[in-house]
Parts: sequence; C-alpha cells; structure tokens
Amino acid sequence: MSKGAGSPTDAPDEEGFTPTVPGSRSLTRLTLRPLMRGWLGLTADGVEHVPAEGPVLVASTHRSHADSVAIASAIRRPVHFLGDRKLTEAPLVGPQLTRLGMIPLRRGEGDATALELIRSMLLEGACVAVYPEGSRSRDGRVHRLRSGVARLAAETRTPVVPTAVLGIEEVWPVNENPRVRGGRVTVRFGEVMAPPDDTPKSRRTFNLTLQATLAALAGTEMAETFSPPHGGADDPASTGS
Repeated sequence: MSKGAGSPTDAPDEEGFTPTVPGSRSLTRLTLRPLMRGWLGLTADGVEHVPAEGPVLVASTHRSHADSVAIASAIRRPVHFLGDRKLTEAPLVGPQLTRLGMIPLRRGEGDATALELIRSMLLEGACVAVYPEGSRSRDGRVHRLRSGVARLAAETRTPVVPTAVLGIEEVWPVNENPRVRGGRVTVRFGEVMAPPDDTPKSRRTFNLTLQATLAALAGTEMAETFSPPHGGADDPASTGS
C-alpha cells in the first residue's frame, strides 16, 4: 500500500468512487507536491525522523483540515489520511485531497471504521497521518489525547513520529474555505517514539509523553480537557475514540 497499490480501499464503493494514493514517483505526486508546498509556503524541520519505509503513524497537532495537506507535502513517501468525503468539495484544495493520499469516509462512518482502515493500512506498511487530540483545537493548545492512536500503535507495534503543524489555521480556518493566498506553514517532526506495551498503564504513559512532545514542538501549552468534538464542523476520522 505504501506504493499506492493494493489498498483495502482501492475497490469502488456503491457510489462508484475509487480512492487512490499516488506512489512516491508518480507524475501526480511529483507535480502536486511542489504546488501544495508553494501554496503553503511550507518549511519542514526534522523530516529525517520519518522512516523511509515500513509502517509509521505520524501523530500530529490538529488546527485545520489542511494539516494533512501540509504533512503529505512535507514527506517524500506517500502519506495516507482519512477525511470526510465532503472535504473533496472544498474550493481550491478539495479536488486534490485524494491525490495527496486522503481516503474519504462517508458521513456516518465513525471511529470503529476509521481505526480498522488505519490498522489495515499499517499492516501493509503504510505511513498514516493521525490526530490524537481527536478533533481540531480552537485555542492552539494541545488538548488531552484520546486513546485511539496509542491503541493502534500498541496493537500493531508501529512507531510514532510526533508532529506539529504551525500556521496552518491561517490557510484553512475552521468553518471557512481554504484561502487562495495560502500562508506560511512550518511542519516540525520530532524523534520517533517506540510503541507502548498493550496495557492501559503503558498506553496512558505514552499519551502523556506524546502530548508533552506535541506541545513542545508546537511551542504551546497543554490542556487537561479534550478538544470539543468535531472542532466546530466535520472531523469524522481524526482517530480519537
């Protein structure tokens, strides 16, 4: 799957939509990636921390629907991420999301479906962007992490790369369309974290460490509360649960 083929989501659904994830050397990706980097004014720090192959969870802060665009544009290898199919209708960026690696979910497909899709992708060696806060942060703080990412990492023995995306909320604000003028976005990748043992205590410790690392990368504070559901709109697949 990391090459964009053989994905469990490659088959058309009942509406005839066939999601694809271009490989690292595909013409689509070679063309689209620099265009998105230009639109974002993208700077990427610590890219060397992302493994070049094998399964990996890129666990990121979450301020905008464009977080995944920034991550997919910053990393050379194909990146997979889940999102509401409705996002593909957004002006400017929407039609490009599946070409960048988005696997669209239909409205009503919740956490169980999202987690199972990600688990399948990891078992096929994919790089998957996930958002452990569960929904977009309105105040810029890194909120208490949900359990989904730690469970996935533990169950699949997948390493985790903590990641912060800075300035992205100015490019695609919550409850607004993407801004044509783009912005100045920085993606910071931290050192790889080994997956926790598959026990409640180990997963809780892992989440606390991951939250602190995300806050440090983002240069912000931690919040003891969960981020409000949906971040104000439609985050059906942020992998919280």
